[in-house]
Amino acid sequence: MSEDRMNHPDEWSLQEYLDDVLADEDRERLELHLAQCDDCTAKYASLKYLYSEMERLPDEPLTHDISARVIRSIALKEDRKPYLYRVLMAQLAAAIIVFTAIWPRISQELVNRYSLVQLLEPLQMFEDLSAQGILFVREFLNWIHIQWIATLSMPAMDWPITGLPLALAVGGMTLLWLLGNGLLLREPVNGHIHR
Repeated sequence: MSEDRMNHPDEWSLQEYLDDVLADEDRERLELHLAQCDDCTAKYASLKYLYSEMERLPDEPLTHDISARVIRSIALKEDRKPYLYRVLMAQLAAAIIVFTAIWPRISQELVNRYSLVQLLEPLQMFEDLSAQGILFVREFLNWIHIQWIATLSMPAMDWPITGLPLALAVGGMTLLWLLGNGLLLREPVNGHIHR
């Protein structure tokens, strides 16, 4: 390709020239090029013909106008936002209440099954590092555990269900919660929420 071929204007420049939005300096350069280049003049004439034919096309009314449906869909989404916020806050509050209610039983089960000393047994592999440091850490963690039990745990209640029935009840509540969210957060079909 010659250097002259690389200086040909692109189609965007021709369209800007046709729309009369090209800067004066660029317009003068393009007009000079069109006077010298038959290929670009033919391309410009073709583009000008295309635009003139497009302007002759009649304006026909739309057979299927969806603008009202789009506007209604946007309005529905905006209307649902405060409602969903309230639903999520209510679910969060319910989860906190349920967790608070079952926490005494969970903490009691953890204390009965595991002690911090058992959890720290892997640290005995590193006894040669610092026996006194490990004892200090154990005492400190035991002190934190005792303080935690004394201040954060609620009195243990005698639950009528334990083990597998409790796990099934919590699993059922979780499944019900997920199902409720699926119904509430489902996108509307044709602007209407089908239930």
